[in-house]
Amino acid sequence: MKVMKRAMLLLLAAVLGTAVFAFAGCAKGDEGDTDEIKVVRMWLHKSEAEDEGMVYSALADSFNEEHFKTQDGRDIQVRLEFKSDASTLATAIAAEVLTGGLPDVVAVDAPNVAAYANDGILTDISDYISQEVLDDYVDSVIEQGTIGGGLYALSAMDAPTGLYYNKDLLAQVGYKEADYGTIEDPWTWEDLRAAQEKLKEADLPYQVDLNLGFGGSEGNMYLYSPLVYSAGGSFFGENEKVKGYLDSETSIAGMKELEIMFEPIEGQSGSSSVVEEWAYTGANADSFPQEDVAFQIYGPWEIENIEKNYADFANSYDIMPMPVYESEQGVKGQTVAGCGSWCFGVTPNTRDEYASAKVVEYFTSAFASELLFDSVGTFPTHKSSYENLDEFESGPSASLAEILTEAATPRPKMVNYPKLTDAYKNCIAYIQVQYGTAGYDLEAYVATQANTVDA
Repeated sequence: MKVMKRAMLLLLAAVLGTAVFAFAGCAKGDEGDTDEIKVVRMWLHKSEAEDEGMVYSALADSFNEEHFKTQDGRDIQVRLEFKSDASTLATAIAAEVLTGGLPDVVAVDAPNVAAYANDGILTDISDYISQEVLDDYVDSVIEQGTIGGGLYALSAMDAPTGLYYNKDLLAQVGYKEADYGTIEDPWTWEDLRAAQEKLKEADLPYQVDLNLGFGGSEGNMYLYSPLVYSAGGSFFGENEKVKGYLDSETSIAGMKELEIMFEPIEGQSGSSSVVEEWAYTGANADSFPQEDVAFQIYGPWEIENIEKNYADFANSYDIMPMPVYESEQGVKGQTVAGCGSWCFGVTPNTRDEYASAKVVEYFTSAFASELLFDSVGTFPTHKSSYENLDEFESGPSASLAEILTEAATPRPKMVNYPKLTDAYKNCIAYIQVQYGTAGYDLEAYVATQANTVDA
């Protein structure tokens, strides 16, 4: 019945979708509160025409039909205001912070929760969400939304990262199920390279699509923060100082693991341009399902892409944890996965914290999570979803779900995160472009980048 209700809601939102849209764009001050109704205004980072926007519309319809009550007995009704995209939402928030015109609830990307809490854009809602409710969220969601002991945001979406691998190709060079990495015994970067060498010797596709161009300035942090975490490093320390942490010996040792993917072809060392022998540099966004490459590091969206567009390939691949750091003594580092997505939080301008928190709770519930999973392919944020949905019983989705629940680690939670993520993007790009060339000095470069964050 739950699956049928999810499908019917999505269809209703796509075909009709007008009941909620009529609320959009109301003037400030025209809140709609009455003796019987409490309106909660909610700003979103999407348009109503997108799949994700349609999900939010369906959730608003469903919420409003449930007749949740305020503490004084009024019906809580949510009013959506679509801000088209993340940039437009950020501009709208910035314009209203000083004037007190923020809505009751806003969407916020996971890495920005700390800054929004520090800047007074979000308020602590931990008094309004029961422990029983919180216990069903995956740990990464609670961790990313908790700042200084207070809960400032919850999410209905997560996006764990993993190493996609073509098991049909690997079987041709002798790999069996027991040879692949697990949470307890993951592959190292050396293990990945060894597999690539075997495939290359057999004249089979062998490269890995690292997706280093994914997600703009945020993509490198999202996909490759595990390099630092797996080695036991950190991005910042006391007073959010980055110097001495991002450029520490441990953090740099983790970053250096990526160098193995950019080793120049024999005879090219010291040249002005590195030949990227092991990392894919083509422009084909579907290089993995089209079998141009044997591996890919990515988030969960590829699963949906393969199911929809490459059904014949669906049984030819699986996902293992991200490769981990390995010390010179052969000791493996921690198994870590990137994660995080958009959240919802309550602003200090809300006229009813209880009612607003109930909206956040509903829009990030297991039901909401599963709607988004059905529609846009992001992973649910509730343990119960992984226990109840057939999609997570076996195969790549089950593999990635285990990675999420066991190894997902949120990106650094710091107020100055935008400068940090730009600096880290530059560090990964430096490895990609400069490794193997004359003058390559990762330690010096990372130290310079750390200084720019602290400046």
